[in-house]
Amino acid sequence: MDKPFARLTAWSLMAGSVVGTIGYLAAFLANGNGLDRFAGSSWIALYTVAMFGDVLVILGLPAIVHAQRGRFPRLTLIGYVGVLVPMIVLNVGEGAIEGFAKPYFAHHGGVLAADLPGLAGWEIPALLTMLVGMICLGIAVIRGRVMPIWVGVVFLIVPFLGLAGLPGILGLLADFSLFVGLFAVGLCALGVDAPVTRGTQAAAEGVAA
Repeated sequence: MDKPFARLTAWSLMAGSVVGTIGYLAAFLANGNGLDRFAGSSWIALYTVAMFGDVLVILGLPAIVHAQRGRFPRLTLIGYVGVLVPMIVLNVGEGAIEGFAKPYFAHHGGVLAADLPGLAGWEIPALLTMLVGMICLGIAVIRGRVMPIWVGVVFLIVPFLGLAGLPGILGLLADFSLFVGLFAVGLCALGVDAPVTRGTQAAAEGVAA
């Protein structure tokens, strides 16, 4: 990967992780945790900030491949897709419903108690992609040994938090955990990885071979 492009994607990944975390957290803290949050005065603005963070993360995802430095390329590529698809389908696609459609309904007759018909058909493929992809990415990071092992562990946990169906702000634990892991990936892609990763560089090359 071209070095300037790699650094640009790394910065985008890190910035998006921070902006997304702040946006989602602020939206819930300022407007509550129940359905009445959609009628909150700052919900749309803060949720828009979060979605801009999501877009920056999507643009920065190639940094994952760069940070892995060629270790376990197939697992890494599957992991890349496993992050990309749910970010587009769930965070941006379904996020548009959460951020704009539901607030409209909140002021025009009330938010629907159940999800829109057919929405599960939109969510399930993305969730399955996330499950397979994040597990592959976690394994690739742990076995590759060019990034801290805890990053791989976080990636292994993320899909199960996402599938748990936790309510309200707890449902964002998967997003927050993912953002932490992706921020670390951005640091590693910039060459600011922890000393342990530098120390195991030769070992990682042997494992990959």
